[in-house]
Amino acid sequence: MTKDIKVGWIGLGAMGSGMASSLVSQGYEVKVFDVYKPSLEKVIKKGAKGFNKPFEVAKDIQVLGLMVVNSIQVEDVLFGNGKVAEVLEKDSVIICFSTVPPNFLISLAERLDALGKNIGLCDCPVSGGSTRAETGELTIMTSGTSSSIERSKEILNSLTKKPIGGLSIVGEKVGIASNFKLINQVFCACQILSQGEVIALCKNWGLNVRLFYNVIKGSSGDSFMFRHRVPWSLNHDGIPKSAMTIISKDIGIVMDESRLLKFPLPLSSISEQIFLTAIGSGMQKEDDGLISKLWENFGGKSISEKGTIEEEENNSKELKIEPIPSNFEEFNNKQQKLLIIGLGIIGLPIAKILKKSEINVIGYDINKNNLDKFSEDGGEITSDLSTIAKDVENILFAVNDAKQIQNVLFGSDGKSGIASDLPESSTVIITSTISPSEAIFIQSQLDNLNKKIQVIDAPISGGPSRALIGDLSIFASGKEEALSKVYWILYILSSSKSKSEINENENLHFIPGGIGNGLKIKLLNNLLATIHLSVTAEALNFAKYKGMNINKVFEVVKNGAAWSYMMVDRVPRMLNPPSSPHATTSTMLKDLNLILNEAKKLNTPLFLGQATAQQFTKAISKGWGEEDDSCLGRLWEDMGVDLRQ
Repeated sequence: MTKDIKVGWIGLGAMGSGMASSLVSQGYEVKVFDVYKPSLEKVIKKGAKGFNKPFEVAKDIQVLGLMVVNSIQVEDVLFGNGKVAEVLEKDSVIICFSTVPPNFLISLAERLDALGKNIGLCDCPVSGGSTRAETGELTIMTSGTSSSIERSKEILNSLTKKPIGGLSIVGEKVGIASNFKLINQVFCACQILSQGEVIALCKNWGLNVRLFYNVIKGSSGDSFMFRHRVPWSLNHDGIPKSAMTIISKDIGIVMDESRLLKFPLPLSSISEQIFLTAIGSGMQKEDDGLISKLWENFGGKSISEKGTIEEEENNSKELKIEPIPSNFEEFNNKQQKLLIIGLGIIGLPIAKILKKSEINVIGYDINKNNLDKFSEDGGEITSDLSTIAKDVENILFAVNDAKQIQNVLFGSDGKSGIASDLPESSTVIITSTISPSEAIFIQSQLDNLNKKIQVIDAPISGGPSRALIGDLSIFASGKEEALSKVYWILYILSSSKSKSEINENENLHFIPGGIGNGLKIKLLNNLLATIHLSVTAEALNFAKYKGMNINKVFEVVKNGAAWSYMMVDRVPRMLNPPSSPHATTSTMLKDLNLILNEAKKLNTPLFLGQATAQQFTKAISKGWGEEDDSCLGRLWEDMGVDLRQ
């Protein structure tokens, strides 16, 4: 059934063609124009009516959608060669979906008002990608007069169908929505670049990128752009989706505003330069998700896969570990003793959840207060490691760094630790984030004892709140026999919100390739996570500096392409700082420095990683090292910006 509203549409790129086609599929009569004939023909085949001139599209319509590249093209279409403004009928409305500077839209509204035809203008930047454009499930922010929005509402609702899509009215003047999009693009540009940077290092590090991609989804390094763009680098279908030139233009608008307001945006400035570098190197026709190809110019390995997606999925399987014994009850009945070294921010909740599951846990920490906390909760503690070590089957480390592990196992002199006291064939579980080479070295030292003691590197992600309920993400690697022996310990720490069947725990990942590979995955995850945290701080401070409502900004951007795990997790803590840290700034910088050092060994530049490390270093220089890492949101306080509520 044909709808009453007649729509004109100018601009049929990856997004515009999908949006126009979606309206056609919903029964609207849509007249379309684009300078690129193949794009025009594609939408005509979907049922739209094609025209050769912009002004022809503008005749006899109520709503005009503009999805052209930039403000120059908007200007030309309406008042230049396109002659659209003079042809549009009285009381019609223009919906500008293009990402343009906010001030440009204000001047555009004034010029339209001067025509005296009551032509409305809606400022409507979009987010969600080409796939959601075709299904009418975009996230759209809109601002404009109530009359303009009312005249556009039916079309906007048709392009933002729930439950995935959403329409947010963010203001009564044009320019306000574009300010929201400007902040949105800080997230998007930096997170598109971050996934390219990280998977380039992943490949150079010898890991299977598809395996890494599958594992990180749901972890703290996850984001919309990570999920959406990595598959393009792995196995692109050859269909243009989101041109490098578009995101370069968008982050350029951000930086133009930054320079105008003299507001520092470290990660955005790097993103602007890297996308310009990509375009300058000949990648202007590439999709933005293929930014990882830039690292091939630096001598990096090619990320593009050779086989079909099905073949590559089969080649990127995690290890399938069968637990020994095959059920938890039998494992628990053996009453194996587990010594946990480190009862701090993460170690204490780990000890508590394992004790709650009736694992025979013994806790140790050099800090008496930490020991007391576990003891007060009914936990067994020890201050005599040498004695207790003779009677434990497994030892789990939840300490800050490799040096602390070395000191416990081998002493500061390399001889006086508890390693020689451990029973034969016992297992050492390292949940701490250390370098892969350090884990391998610890295993070699244990091998010298000839006691068949095996190291499992099982770094964790999720923080103390998820540790306390057993919902951690774990990336475990090592010998398969050892992984089987500690399966149930790792399972308890990761299974509370996952499927109950063995080998279907969505949080517990067994990484092939031997010891050290779990740590590689964790470090890459933390690189993504810290970049996303730094971007979040940068974007929100910029929004606050521009006088925007931070709660509204967060509400809008978290539901679109700007989404990241770290944004959703950390913004509430930026606005209302916690009384005790969930993850300290110093710990996150320690992890960042580890991966920066590893990247240097591989001659892989980490542009955003290095900038993020500088932001964390600045926070620590202010004395915030032991505070929650969300304190990065306070780095612009000397400019009078305070996110705290």
